[in-house]
Amino acid sequence: MIKPSFLCIVVILLISACNVDQLDVEGLKLSENNGLFAFPIGQTTYQLMELLEDADSTLAIDTGENGMISFSFLEVDTIGLAEESDEQDIDLNLFVRQSVDFPTSSFNIPLFETFESGSFLLENPELNFTIKNELRMPLAIGLVIWGEKLDSLGELDSIPLNIYDAFFDLSDTLKSISNLGLTDTAAVSSTFITLNKTNSDFDQFLGKTPETIYMKLSMVANPDLAEGDTLFFIFPPDTIPDREFNESAQIFTSMELDLPMSLNLADLAVPVDLDSITIDVDLETLDSLQLRIVTYNMLPFGATLGLQFLDVNGELLYTLDEGFQVLDNPDLHAITFNVNEPKINIDQVWLTSEGIDALSDTRTIKIIMTLNTTSGLPAIYTPLLESYTLEVKLSGKARLSYEL
Repeated sequence: MIKPSFLCIVVILLISACNVDQLDVEGLKLSENNGLFAFPIGQTTYQLMELLEDADSTLAIDTGENGMISFSFLEVDTIGLAEESDEQDIDLNLFVRQSVDFPTSSFNIPLFETFESGSFLLENPELNFTIKNELRMPLAIGLVIWGEKLDSLGELDSIPLNIYDAFFDLSDTLKSISNLGLTDTAAVSSTFITLNKTNSDFDQFLGKTPETIYMKLSMVANPDLAEGDTLFFIFPPDTIPDREFNESAQIFTSMELDLPMSLNLADLAVPVDLDSITIDVDLETLDSLQLRIVTYNMLPFGATLGLQFLDVNGELLYTLDEGFQVLDNPDLHAITFNVNEPKINIDQVWLTSEGIDALSDTRTIKIIMTLNTTSGLPAIYTPLLESYTLEVKLSGKARLSYEL
């Protein structure tokens, strides 16, 4: 039991500890107390497979036994030589060197439209051309490949594919596809070009993300002849082969693209929108706010995050320039591509008053993920697996002022 005299002393001490300005005629008013209130903002899970969300539906997708993704594409075309030669005033019944230009063909391959900057390389991209020749005479092919995409200003950007000169065997521009003898009259089928990163810059070409790839094919009949020379048959009349041009002759082309998704990423900036934002506190009453970013990384490589606050119209309100480290680039000798447990990382940053004001009008938080497989040489490629994910959770910790 507390004695009355002791209780009196405690009350007197409490009163004397208060500032006299905090007393009013209604009674005793305690001083302000500062406290922390935590509340969720939102969360999102990013799958690395989303890099391919804009892939052309004509591309076939295959998943191997180890979970690795591959893309393939096959385009077949038939070119009528008689029709093309008539349009270009070419007489293929004359055994001289003559050239025919074929219509430009194209296909869409918008694989990586979702990143804002940076680059990537595919480890083993390959493009194969097969041709069947019914012309029944020596033939060479000229090939020009380029890509196009819209740049950040909406202008059309042309991207050349460089095929190394040593790859061609005639004048550095033509590839002979059928070395017919004078007695050969059957159609000839051969795979005449395989493009990869050993004989072209095909991997770097794809890394520049062309949205459409164009192929311009040209043909030269009797390419071994000099301009103006005529092919003479020196056989006896009864053994001269039938060299008359077949009016129904055609060239059949096949273009096959194979893209195993084993990637090297270098500062690849990928935007992810967090639209489901919930803030159960009146931000206008806050003295300060601490933003808490928790990441659960199931990627086998490093990443950093940047945040942008956008209004209902998608206009930028506020940017957090600070990069939040998700995972350092792994050591070259300690890389594993089977991520069994997420790496958890927590970052916290105090928002300025400008940031708090912007958050109250924010409808979308744009998370910009910058991805790197590793730094240094040699380049490390990681297979693209469906299990690679990165989960981001955002919450706020507010310092509230209240009175009792």
